[in-house]
Amino acid sequence: METMEQHTSLHDEAPQGASFDYSFVDTVGRIALYDDLRSAPRVAEIKPADTAAYIEALASTVYEQSHGAGGTIPYTVIREVSENFIHARFKEVVVSILDKGNTIRFADHGPGIPSKEKAQMPGFSSAVEPMKNYIRGVGSGLPIVREYLESSHGTITIEDNLGTGAVVTVSLVREEDDPLDDWDETDVLSSKGEYIPSSSYASETAVVHQPYAAPLAAGTEPYPSNPAGIYPSMGSSSAPGATPYPPAYAPQGYSAVPAAPAPVPAPSYGAPYQGYPSYGAYGAAPTAYPAYGAAPAPAAYPGYPSAVMPAPALSERERIFLKLLLKEGTLRNKDFSDLTETPASTTNTTLNRLREAGLVEMVGKQRALTPYGRQIAQGL
Repeated sequence: METMEQHTSLHDEAPQGASFDYSFVDTVGRIALYDDLRSAPRVAEIKPADTAAYIEALASTVYEQSHGAGGTIPYTVIREVSENFIHARFKEVVVSILDKGNTIRFADHGPGIPSKEKAQMPGFSSAVEPMKNYIRGVGSGLPIVREYLESSHGTITIEDNLGTGAVVTVSLVREEDDPLDDWDETDVLSSKGEYIPSSSYASETAVVHQPYAAPLAAGTEPYPSNPAGIYPSMGSSSAPGATPYPPAYAPQGYSAVPAAPAPVPAPSYGAPYQGYPSYGAYGAAPTAYPAYGAAPAPAAYPGYPSAVMPAPALSERERIFLKLLLKEGTLRNKDFSDLTETPASTTNTTLNRLREAGLVEMVGKQRALTPYGRQIAQGL
């Protein structure tokens, strides 16, 4: 039976691509569970073992710890990324669990992933034959992870580790705590373009009305007076002699009901009925209608403040994407990635959020602003 020392020797001496014993993992994997970033993590170790047993122990432990912390990333995603460590020959495996289990970072000191975009596309793989005893080796692992996360509004990012190796981060936490989750359609933008939550806006503009049919307190008006001259044609109730409403439409209180007309006594039996109006003799000339335009023009409605369109709160990346579309008109997903140096998966997720918010739409295979999105982008 081969000893661990023999496995270690093979691991250390075999260059990438040369003969290597993939049947046994001789390194210790470490799982760091962070309660928060203000304290040291709790660390669990995965001991050296046969490759299949090692991958199973690593994926199962990460799944249990992340879900124990409150996370919802499924086992399939964790397993697919854990298997990816075989490409790094399991060198310096470190898995970090953050955001109450909803962000997991897989790091190694292997050869790294030069083609990060292709690694997330089906069919691209660097797996060699010995690896295929433990993984499928058809280039489907990271594409499966990416597809799941994008459909769940999550993200996957691939970065270079410090010195050498790769770091794959999967997360179901929206970037920058995306406020679209808490968006209320009553939220508005102020006249300066500042975001005002519905609670603040309501507290500043709410008017307390009397209950229906309730008696009015002495000295109070049945409707709020004209604040700051908003209704200029009606005057201001605070000015001496001003009338807050036109006399013809002055409110009489919610409970005021016009009196019913007095009943007309019925004529005696056989007497001619006098209740219908007289229209003159048959054939008499009808009364002429007034000339067109002679009728007085209806009074203009008093001026009201301009309506403020609700606008969603946006992350910094979403603002940048909207400004790019406002400038360029239409862009492909790849154009956003190239112009902002954003990973393709993050670009897709960001654009999907903007589409769900009604700000961006598809025009052929390109993205463009909706009329609503153009209005919001012009105010950024």
